[in-house]
Amino acid sequence: MQTMDPSLSGQRVAVIGAGIAGLTAAYRLKEAGANVTVFDAQDVVGGRMGDRRTGDLVYNSGARLVYPFGRAFNRLIADLALQDALVPLHRLSAQCVSPHGEHTIELMPSPRSLAAPGLSLTERVKLVAHALAMRGAKRHVDPDWATSALRVDPALDDTTLAAYIRETLGPNVLARMVEPVFRATRSFNPETLSALFYVSTVPHMIGESTVHTLKGGMGRVCQMLASRLDVRTATPVRKLRRHADGVELALADGTTFSADHAVCAVEGSLAGTLIDAPTREERQMFDAVRYNALGVVHYGFSQPLPPRMNFAMRGLPGRIATYQQLPAAPAQGRPLTQIYCQLTPEAADDAVRQGLEDNLDVLIRDELRARIPGFDRHVVQVTNQWIARKLPVFSPGYGARVDAFWRWQEVGMNNANTESGTERVVYCGDWLSQALLTGACASGERAARALLGRMQAEPARLAA
Repeated sequence: MQTMDPSLSGQRVAVIGAGIAGLTAAYRLKEAGANVTVFDAQDVVGGRMGDRRTGDLVYNSGARLVYPFGRAFNRLIADLALQDALVPLHRLSAQCVSPHGEHTIELMPSPRSLAAPGLSLTERVKLVAHALAMRGAKRHVDPDWATSALRVDPALDDTTLAAYIRETLGPNVLARMVEPVFRATRSFNPETLSALFYVSTVPHMIGESTVHTLKGGMGRVCQMLASRLDVRTATPVRKLRRHADGVELALADGTTFSADHAVCAVEGSLAGTLIDAPTREERQMFDAVRYNALGVVHYGFSQPLPPRMNFAMRGLPGRIATYQQLPAAPAQGRPLTQIYCQLTPEAADDAVRQGLEDNLDVLIRDELRARIPGFDRHVVQVTNQWIARKLPVFSPGYGARVDAFWRWQEVGMNNANTESGTERVVYCGDWLSQALLTGACASGERAARALLGRMQAEPARLAA
């Protein structure tokens, strides 16, 4: 909890973006005494940590689970007295469909992972040694920060996850255990990522068995934060301009909003179009940002179906990476049986090439007809969900860029030319921390801390 600083009461801060990163930054800044206003282009808060409803179908706007290891997020939960809202899911697993049948994949690694079929004896021995090594690395890595793995081995940033797993554990572990999880839960292929995410998170997963959802929906935390802040939804910001005395936001309705400082908490690929006259350091960071896309089709089904979740092993025919059956739960606001179908990364690319982002159903309907007899007859509602910027891609070399940007943002920017107002803006988001909601939350807390340091130092600097 921040200590209230009366000297900050006259300081106005504009926060652009009402996702978990921006709302966390805004909450911590207000807690310290600043006068904060949050802007978001959407009608509702939460960004990719929210809930959506289309007719009788309910679904998430992005994040589906909360891992237990997010320290900044857990602090926020405690401050908001939301501990009872965390709904535990124990030993969450899926059935992985392979050319040789099905096998169980656990989302939190455990000794049961050794039972995965198709592994050689050498690979099983390597899994045990690897688990011990990862447990030993736990004290050195922070799961909220992918770049913390650089402390373990800087070469991890230049090594793809596919190469790292293949070399460390073996090709069958990659194909049967790691690759299906990354494709099904994150829509990533391991050859597109560095090993940073894996090495910074897995040490905190081994030996754990529980993840969480949120009672009342994934958007509940953001909604509660927004209720304690001045938030202006449906208010797009077109441009952020800096000057020696503050910042000016050009809003979509033609008006402007002036503040002393700003927090830019939009997706990194959008920040480059938002910031007027970016510095060299900012431009280099913006140019490095990439996101993957996620395509999901949600079906409302008139017949009951048992709970089920399947991941598809890579190389199988078909375009569905994750298939999930969700029984109706009227008490939880889900009146229909729902079927969740997440596209493979390749199918998402196909959707873009064919211009089918709003009609994903046509790509997978034949697969579902083959899977469920009478499928068309029982479908009562279809919702296509396209998330163009689902998760930031920590590709090889990206971690070093993020690490350098934070050093500039926390140290180098303090020595910036004050006439340009460079020091009046800080940035946060999962693209600067970790491709998890807990990482986004941690980045908001860190950005608020950096900005508070500047705000508190400003009177002394001006006096000098």
